[in-house]
Amino acid sequence: MASWTELRLVVPRGLADAGSELLWELGALGVQEDYLPGEAPAPRQPWDRGSPPPEPPRVLLRGWWEADAELAQRELRAKVATWDQVDPPSLHPVEEADWAETWKQGITRVVVGRLAVAPPWLAEPGDLIVEPGMAFGTGEHPTTRRCLEAIERLARPGGRCLDVGCGTGVLALAAARLGMQAHGLDIDPEAVRIAIENAELNEVEASFDGASLDSLPAGWDLVVANVYGEVLVKLAPELRRLTGGRLVLAGILADREDRVLAALAPMTVQLRQQDGDWVWVDVSDECLEDPVPEAFHDLGKFGLDDVGDLIFFCEHIIQLRTCCG
Repeated sequence: MASWTELRLVVPRGLADAGSELLWELGALGVQEDYLPGEAPAPRQPWDRGSPPPEPPRVLLRGWWEADAELAQRELRAKVATWDQVDPPSLHPVEEADWAETWKQGITRVVVGRLAVAPPWLAEPGDLIVEPGMAFGTGEHPTTRRCLEAIERLARPGGRCLDVGCGTGVLALAAARLGMQAHGLDIDPEAVRIAIENAELNEVEASFDGASLDSLPAGWDLVVANVYGEVLVKLAPELRRLTGGRLVLAGILADREDRVLAALAPMTVQLRQQDGDWVWVDVSDECLEDPVPEAFHDLGKFGLDDVGDLIFFCEHIIQLRTCCG
């Protein structure tokens, strides 16, 4: 791989444009304006209100040379010598990576019970293949994984599953793979297109479109919605109407859980799990024949990571009772 050299310059924000122009003049093949370590603001979320926080007072400028940049460093040091509050420019070697392959290293095969989701280069026979791309949902994010766990547990052959905010379609495809009649919808036409392609790729019968919730009939045996909590609050009346069995919700930040559940009342929580800041809940408005005991609603309190752990735990208790009378 060819080696590159990065020339860095820290300047007051008001001199960012002038500093960038100097880097270009000195032969940089690329220039980037960046934050200093620890100064990048938190990403804006859809629920954030008000003006964004002010930008930090200083800017890190990065310029790249394919060859040695010591001459450019000396010339740059001389040109900015009279500028106020400017750090001396510094050189940093950069080893060029094979980005076409490197980005794949962060993608893994996800196995949840009878289901497995993988990119094409990791897929095994029987896996759901999802090409990582623009749409959300490859099974790796904790919210997607929790939804897959719920589908694996609740899917009933012949039942109907609705995937609200389908993204890549992975949840609807998982339900269809387990024998359900699955339909996914998304307001993003690109997501709908990708979901349809994934259904064709996996030879799974599932439908996808951009229909509105109020156009759909009620009585779905399983509804899954992996979207932001604020969106769930707005959709709550339609989600209650559509759900004829179980409603599985993810994408909820812990500090917004109460308002989501309040919007869904009188539906009640049958199972709850938390993974970091993200909460996943399984709710219903019916008295279930085989409800999960309330004591186990929050599995984390017992050191249990998922429903499979809970089942193993319960089976172990039954064995102990059998052995010990």
